[in-house]
Amino acid sequence: MRYFKLPVLFSLQLVLLQCQSQKKEQYELPEAMLPHVKVFYAEQCDKGQILYDLNCAKCHTSKVRGKKIIPDFTPQQLTGYTLRVANAQHEKNMPDSLVTEEELGIIMTFLSYKKKNTIAKK
Repeated sequence: MRYFKLPVLFSLQLVLLQCQSQKKEQYELPEAMLPHVKVFYAEQCDKGQILYDLNCAKCHTSKVRGKKIIPDFTPQQLTGYTLRVANAQHEKNMPDSLVTEEELGIIMTFLSYKKKNTIAKK
């Protein structure tokens, strides 16, 4: 019985460590940002990721070596993008009734501060 407990405890510990490592520093927030502001932005980014997954991932996310890759947009791309205005296809697929301007802003916040991809596309 003792030999059975050891692998189970080890597996449980491994799972818990994996969960912790996935949550660690998902966003690249400026160091100069005050702690309470960082908390607010991290919450906004979490919401933005959920909104991105629901509304954008189908067309904009790819898989590389089995890992989900969300595109890295430059600040210039995000500023100039204004999704619906810049692209007629977005207007058709993402009308205001599906994604509000506020939600779009939250998605843009997420895309601005998410950690950059480390897997190179080939």
